Amino acid sequence: MESKQKKLKFPNGFLWGTATSAYQVEGGITNDWSEWEAKRAKSKKFKNKKLNPDDYICGKACDSYNRYEEDFDLAKSLNTNAVRLGIEWARIEPKKGVWDVKEIKHYAQVLAVAKKRGLKTVVTLWHWTSPLWIAKAGGWANKETITRYLRYVDLIVNELGGNIDYWVTLNEPNLFTFFSYITGKFPPEKHNIFKANKVMNNLVKAHNNAYDKIHEYFPNAKAGITGLYNYIEPAHKWNFVELFLAKFIHKIWNKNMLDKTIKNSDFIGCNYYFHDRIVWYPPFKKNLNKLVHDKGWEIYPEGMYHILKFLQKYKKPIYILENGLADRGDKLRKQFIKDHLFYVHKAIKTGADVRGYFHWSLLDNFEWAEGYAPKFGLFTVDRKTFERKARPSAKFYGEICKTNSINF
Repeated sequence: MESKQKKLKFPNGFLWGTATSAYQVEGGITNDWSEWEAKRAKSKKFKNKKLNPDDYICGKACDSYNRYEEDFDLAKSLNTNAVRLGIEWARIEPKKGVWDVKEIKHYAQVLAVAKKRGLKTVVTLWHWTSPLWIAKAGGWANKETITRYLRYVDLIVNELGGNIDYWVTLNEPNLFTFFSYITGKFPPEKHNIFKANKVMNNLVKAHNNAYDKIHEYFPNAKAGITGLYNYIEPAHKWNFVELFLAKFIHKIWNKNMLDKTIKNSDFIGCNYYFHDRIVWYPPFKKNLNKLVHDKGWEIYPEGMYHILKFLQKYKKPIYILENGLADRGDKLRKQFIKDHLFYVHKAIKTGADVRGYFHWSLLDNFEWAEGYAPKFGLFTVDRKTFERKARPSAKFYGEICKTNSINF
């Protein structure tokens, strides 16, 4: 006898969307990342690994700078009612104090087109990349960057704010700081824990002040940060060392930034990708990895529930602004979406005020230091012609968005 499927409905007004970042999809941007990529591609270390430099240079990305209307049409074809996109600071202010009117008008048009299609706009003001002149002045390790960032925010508020529904001041400041100032995986490739602490403090101040600035102009604005929240647990709950390590890492990774910015947040933006199973011996993380995607990351949907229950304690609306996987063959994505949304629904049923889910990503795009190899998109993108094609999982996600429910 076949078991009958159960339909799990989401709350009325729930936001269904897709997410992108400006640098990863627009193309043709000159900033600290584009300069770093060019230098890295020419290095001996890079060549010794026999890597193709073209795969690690963003270049034209998805050409979304020119194809944004097509991209919004794709988003609408999924029955989504919201879209997360970014504004590139380096376009707006390519030189210190020089505002590019053409680019401001461009983003005004982008937002107007999204609104015309009935899409709520969730706009990221800073997604790791900075103008070259900011980077050369010390980047976020320089406290002057706070003032300069606020000047940029002020301009966006004045020129574009009328078509922005949700403001994301900063994207994953924890990951940015860790990779840029501790492990050195991202530019500026520093390995300095003291500088990392200074960067985090500067980012906290930048958000808190940007929040005030946005609300000066738009008292009813919805503004917040989106953080990368990992589900961190001890491998053995009876092991006091692992228990202590898990709590310590959770505090540093998940709580630190949130605790310092929650008073100046109208919502919590949640990006969920990782489960960290902590062991007492190096490298201190040992996941079971029963199921992994193309990047080797463990797929652990239950972690979504635990993270949402943690965030529930802060008593603010929660929007899942990124969740996805690298799956070139599209073999795992349908089940991935279904399983994660099952736990989102469970969290809602047990009191978490989750109001939206945005799948990462609409398109296969440039995945930072990993280049073009990882395929996170609901739509493929031909790197020569930029033709977009729907993966089978796109139709599956579209049906969820249309019915505001999942069948389980």
